[in-house]
Amino acid sequence: MRLKKTGVTAMLGLVLAGQSAVAADRELLDILLANGAITRDQYDRLLKKQEPLTKNDVEVSLKKGLQFKTADGDFKMRIGGRLHAQAAYHDEGRVNGVDPNDGLEIRRGRLYAKGVLYHDWKYTAEYDFAGNKTHIKDLWVAYTGLKSYGLDFIGFGHQKQPYSLEVEMSSNDIPFIERALDYGFAEAVVDRALGVRMQTHGHYWFAAAGLYGESIGKGNDEGWGTAGRFILAPLHDQEKVVHLGVRGAYREPNDNRQQRFNYESTHQSDLKLVDSGTMDNVDNTALVGAEAAFVYGPVALEGEYTHAMVERKKGLSDLDFDGFHVQATWSLTGESRAAAYKLKDGEFKRLKPHRYFSLSQGGLGAWELAARYAWIDLNDQDIKGGRAQDFTMALNWYLNPNIRLMFDWTHQLNNSRIKQAEDLDIFQVRTQLTF
Repeated sequence: MRLKKTGVTAMLGLVLAGQSAVAADRELLDILLANGAITRDQYDRLLKKQEPLTKNDVEVSLKKGLQFKTADGDFKMRIGGRLHAQAAYHDEGRVNGVDPNDGLEIRRGRLYAKGVLYHDWKYTAEYDFAGNKTHIKDLWVAYTGLKSYGLDFIGFGHQKQPYSLEVEMSSNDIPFIERALDYGFAEAVVDRALGVRMQTHGHYWFAAAGLYGESIGKGNDEGWGTAGRFILAPLHDQEKVVHLGVRGAYREPNDNRQQRFNYESTHQSDLKLVDSGTMDNVDNTALVGAEAAFVYGPVALEGEYTHAMVERKKGLSDLDFDGFHVQATWSLTGESRAAAYKLKDGEFKRLKPHRYFSLSQGGLGAWELAARYAWIDLNDQDIKGGRAQDFTMALNWYLNPNIRLMFDWTHQLNNSRIKQAEDLDIFQVRTQLTF
């Protein structure tokens, strides 16, 4: 009997002493519990203990999508996506001979996989399935092993071009359902494209530049372009941000030598509020601009300006166009956009509620008011694309980090191209899910 008790005691000592108690067979723990050698509390605690991870062990998390990571951090993968379901309504049935398309649509339906390979390589593959079509959004790989030389990464593939805050910020994060009027310049010149991008940052600054061909799907007869952006942020903490930036872009079109700027009232409307039409015999297009953002607690101000220059051949006059927007946001529940500022990426992420919405626990989520004034001028020489300005009010409800409801009202202040568009009111609502 003494030997038996000694054996049980020895086994118990081995189980209790080691940090790798989970390695003990559960059947053995059941026997020890049945024999009265351990208490129920000890039994439960031993089952909860974990073995130290080896470098090849994989951790799984659901906090931000489905994440896998080896213990040494050399390999990571995250699988996630977004769903933007939205509706739009114009208060005029017919404008300039066009019946704006109202109703419901899946604005974006994306899935992505991103991660790290052998510590120094990262990758992203993102596809959009909205409109019953498949579009490649991001498909690139980047080398991150040059940080000791001052370079955050150098990326190759189909990716964003570094031009402005509106371009760089995700549609998941901007405070309005659609980007401003002056985004018509960026969309035409610095949309995602195949190329190489380099990026770096310091404690108070950010810089990115790249060289690009065409976007995937635009054919093999490629034009080319380059873009760059520099940000100075002398103040950035959890409550305050001062963000000042300059940027530029240059593009030579493919052999069709064409360029076009326009802006639709909504994504599905087919009503172009401004439209330069197709400009032929284009030698090159250049964009230059500036941006600024200021955050103080729950209040944020942001503005951008772009000047577009189009050089043409065959004796045609060169063209100059302009556009800008200014906007303000106010978090009614006290969250600050400063806490969502990522200088290493040169952008703001979306608000994260202090308390997630919950009927049982009393959380309200985060509530945000936003207002924006935008202006664009596409009139110059023989091009009469129109001069327009609008005002947008928005109410955003962030129920938690993954779900956001958005309500936008846009009023057209004036439009030199479409008189019927003046005083046009547009209402939009979006349900946004990200994971």
